[in-house]
Amino acid sequence: MKNKAHLAMFLAAFWVLGCSPKPHVASLATNAELLDKKGWKIDTLRKDVIWYQYSSANDPEFANQNVNVVSFDPNKKMGIALLEYKKEKDSLSVFASRIDGAIAGINATYFIEKKDSADYMHLRLKGKDIQQVKVPQSSIYWWKHQGMMTFNDKGTQFEIGFSPADFSKVKASNIITGAPMLIDDFRPVGLTFADTTGLKVDLKKLHYEHYLKHQGVRHPRTAVAVTKAGKLLLITVDGRNPLAKGMSAKELTQFLKRFFNPKAAMNIDGGGSTMMWIKGQVPNGIVNYPTDNKKFDHYGQRMVETALFIK
Repeated sequence: MKNKAHLAMFLAAFWVLGCSPKPHVASLATNAELLDKKGWKIDTLRKDVIWYQYSSANDPEFANQNVNVVSFDPNKKMGIALLEYKKEKDSLSVFASRIDGAIAGINATYFIEKKDSADYMHLRLKGKDIQQVKVPQSSIYWWKHQGMMTFNDKGTQFEIGFSPADFSKVKASNIITGAPMLIDDFRPVGLTFADTTGLKVDLKKLHYEHYLKHQGVRHPRTAVAVTKAGKLLLITVDGRNPLAKGMSAKELTQFLKRFFNPKAAMNIDGGGSTMMWIKGQVPNGIVNYPTDNKKFDHYGQRMVETALFIK
């Protein structure tokens, strides 16, 4: 009887261990994805969508920064990414209101309907070239299409790399351009793109669109990245405030390498255009601090033409 009692206890213990709840899959993915958790808040929006929020007052490298990152894992086959374009422009929260099932989104590429600089970028949606590069290499805007993000019509496969000389040779049915490239095949190319260290240049005297002035100083920033596992990262960095100083392209490159080490990353339209929307967040879904109203709140949205969403 004693042996039978011991056997019964063993079987009961085995059943409890075998049936006890397993760690949440999203939590495991989060732990593997974020390389340094100090300063971060983490929220699982859906098993395939993780929202990271960074804020630190004393980090040696990134004190007084406010960063939001949304990670989307298409491998879980629960959702898709999609790019929205509207010629008449809208705020990001209005864009989101028109998309059934939208969970998160950011502003996307540079303006198309802009007379002085529209021709420096390329936009292709579902095989149709809506905007093509026309400016000469001598143009002050030439650098602004240095990189491109391509993706399939299903919104489940993404690649980021340097733009070609001829976009007609790119077979992808969807293209958005941006600049500068921050990371290429794990190489932090953004460290040197607009590095002003040691340069005897008065940045204030340069044209606003000069790459050194535009990318070599701190601004709010929006970026996209792709990880080795094929995840898409949507990134916003707040700026122009003592609590959120913004980053240069070099600093954003360092930040992404340190915390996520993505395979590739590209800067897109930032400054006053920088916005991130998360479903259900009050007051209007905007979780970062847009700057167009010159207040540190969630109401200073800029009217934009393109937005990138997860649904």
